[in-house]
Amino acid sequence: MPEKKVTPMIRLIRCVVAIAVLLLGSSLSFAMHADVVPSSLFPGDVFLVKVTGIDASVRTSALFEGIEVPLEDCGQGCLSGIGAVSIDTKPGERGILVTSGRERTNIALTVGTPRFPELHLKLPESKVSLSAEDLERVKKEEAMLAELWKKGGPRLFRSDFIMPLPNQIATVFGARRILNEKAVSVHRGIDVKGRLGEKVAASNAGRVVLAKNLFFGGNTLIVDHGAGIYTIYMHLEKFAVSPGDVVARGDTIGLVGATGRATGPHLHFGVKILTINVNPVALINLRTGD
Repeated sequence: MPEKKVTPMIRLIRCVVAIAVLLLGSSLSFAMHADVVPSSLFPGDVFLVKVTGIDASVRTSALFEGIEVPLEDCGQGCLSGIGAVSIDTKPGERGILVTSGRERTNIALTVGTPRFPELHLKLPESKVSLSAEDLERVKKEEAMLAELWKKGGPRLFRSDFIMPLPNQIATVFGARRILNEKAVSVHRGIDVKGRLGEKVAASNAGRVVLAKNLFFGGNTLIVDHGAGIYTIYMHLEKFAVSPGDVVARGDTIGLVGATGRATGPHLHFGVKILTINVNPVALINLRTGD
C-alpha cells in the first residue's frame, strides 16, 4: 500500500497539536495550590503554610507581614513552612502572599482579638529596679541573643513539637505582669510547674546553641531547630547538654531550677520563630503533616 504523502500543511498541523499538548500537560502538572492552617488565629500564634502543584525548578516563596517563611520540601511538587503572628499584630484580616515563578496567590488569614490576663507579682526590688551594672549586663545579653536569632540553617526536625515538661502551665503566654505595682512586663513564653531537679526534655530535634547563665533567665538553654525556629528553656538548675550538641525530641537537656529572676522552681519555656516570640502551646498544637 503506497505511503500517504505528508504535505507541509499536515506537518504544520502536527506541530501545532504537539505544542498544544505540551503546554496543556505543563499547566496540568504545575497548577499551584496554597493553604494555611489554622486560617483563624490570635496574636502570638503560629501557622503552617503548604504549597502544592509547583515546579521545583522555579523559586517559590511565602511572605507574611514582610517576613519570608522558610519553605522546605514536603514531597513531589510540595513545599511547607511554619510562620508566626507577632503578639503586637492588630486584629483583622491578613494575607500570605505565595509566589511560584509567574504564579501568585494571596491566602487569607484572620487574626482575632486576644484576651491576655493581668498578674500582680512581688519580687525583690533588685530584680525590678536594676543597678547600672545589672542594666549593662542585660543590654549585652540582649545584643548577644539578637545576633543568635539571625543565625540558623535548614530544618532539623521531622516531627511535631512536644511539651518539655508534662506538667500544668502556671503562667500563660501574653500575660501582663505588674511587678511590685509599678513595672510592667509582658510574658513572652509559658511557665510550667516543676519540681527542683525534674528532667526537662528537648521539645524537638535540633542543635544546642546556648547554655549560659543570664540575668533574667538564669541558667538558659537554647536549641536551634532550623527554619528560623528556636526553643528556650530558662531557670534551669543545671544543664545536661552543651553548645554544639545535637539532640533528639524527648532527650533530657537539663533539670528544673529556680535560677535567675524566679520566685521558685519552674520552667520558663519560650519559642522564637523568625525572630518573633510565639505561644509555645500554639506550636505544640500545630500538626506539621510530616
